[in-house]
Amino acid sequence: MFKKKRKIISVILVIFMIIGVFAGCSSDAATSGEVKDYDVVVVGAGAAGLASAIEAAEAGASVAVLEKMPMVGGSTILSAGIIYAANSKLTEAAGVEDNAEDLVDYWMDRSEGKADEELVRIVAEESGATIDWLTDVIGVKFTEGMTPMPMGISPVPRGHWADGGGNGIISPMKTYAESKGVEFFMETSAKKLIADENGEVTGVNAVNAEDEEIIFNAKAVILASGGFDRNEELMSQYIPEAAGQMTFVASGNTGDGMLMAQELGADVVGNGSVIGFKAVEGEVSDHSPIASLVFTPALIVNLEGERFINEAIDYPIAHEEMLKQKDMKSFMIFDKSTPAETKEVLDDAVEKGMAYVSDSLEELAEKAGVNKETFLDTVESYNTMIDNNDDTQYGKDLTNSAKVEESSFYALKLKPASIGVMVGIKTDLYTHVINEDGNIIPNLFAAGEVANGSFYYKVYPASGTSIQMCLTLGRIAGANAASNLSK
Repeated sequence: MFKKKRKIISVILVIFMIIGVFAGCSSDAATSGEVKDYDVVVVGAGAAGLASAIEAAEAGASVAVLEKMPMVGGSTILSAGIIYAANSKLTEAAGVEDNAEDLVDYWMDRSEGKADEELVRIVAEESGATIDWLTDVIGVKFTEGMTPMPMGISPVPRGHWADGGGNGIISPMKTYAESKGVEFFMETSAKKLIADENGEVTGVNAVNAEDEEIIFNAKAVILASGGFDRNEELMSQYIPEAAGQMTFVASGNTGDGMLMAQELGADVVGNGSVIGFKAVEGEVSDHSPIASLVFTPALIVNLEGERFINEAIDYPIAHEEMLKQKDMKSFMIFDKSTPAETKEVLDDAVEKGMAYVSDSLEELAEKAGVNKETFLDTVESYNTMIDNNDDTQYGKDLTNSAKVEESSFYALKLKPASIGVMVGIKTDLYTHVINEDGNIIPNLFAAGEVANGSFYYKVYPASGTSIQMCLTLGRIAGANAASNLSK
């Protein structure tokens, strides 16, 4: 539990554009001071927000989605489009033997038993149905010929890859939402939740791109605005050890929803961790050829010239170790024996200032600012372990690892990066927002990263878990918010 923060933080938003993503528009241009009435207002148009909007609309609600960015998608559209699930039609067709209980056990093991097991169970039990909903109802296509794949440290193939990556999930969802009458208000920032004298939420105060105020009255409001990786002040407050690291989340993830909820007394929970990733310093995409080099099981050293991890370890665990290194810096080492296509990418990284190249290991150490003597000893020891096919330090499978011995030599700059936070608004199992006294804030719901603090503990369990959690809990939030229509 965290101490509540009540002041408004000014944030400069960095607008980004993604090929293949289209901006939505409302049916009517809003004017200054305009008042609009809807049954349900959703703040945020990522996976959780779109899922919420669709479910609410299908339950008969009139729905408005407020998105402060010029396009939909949030962080999901930036992702590889992996969704983690058990017991989908795709896994059954592939002959995969799996069940929701095993998925619960896996997620709980990764959280050291400290995640909210009831919440984890809800998502696990609905995970396969969520995949089926995407394929059968929404029209999402998963990569043809690709069966679900293992992710994280579980050998069970649960990773479902959407054709077209994150955009292959988001675009069909937006199209379907519009077909159900959902109205999108792009470049419209939610600024404040409106509540009556009884503390019941009655709408949202927002501002559009022309800085015109719009009042959205609603019987229910769903916060699905993402995390706060892009808010340096909130990162320093809640996750200080990760402050200043790189991030690949959407530019709009500045904590708006959490801050608005806190103004109404919402509780905040989480363990002060991030969904971590190992990244190339200076690379803004985590899907580029340069960024993909981090998946190579090559030697990694820190500024002391020491090896500090099993380089093939699951990326969230690698991230935790990278955070502990001096200046959060480390380097991945390659030599001339690197395949030609990889060498081309490394040369590109050198040209862009993301790597060093040298004809000698001594000079490479000097360029990178690495302790030369220790680095040379580390390389010699690493090469010996490869000769013996025995990693006596960290137990890495050395089958696909290459020795470092032929000039030229490369040092790729690495830094830890976040792809999400593990701190958010406290909710109950029905996605109602809970205040610091343990009571429901009437008519206020939250889903997705803005409310994921109870779902994780320290280590992200597997690629695709976050999108699954966003979609499933978003659907639950939409259905429950629509139930307010009868009140």
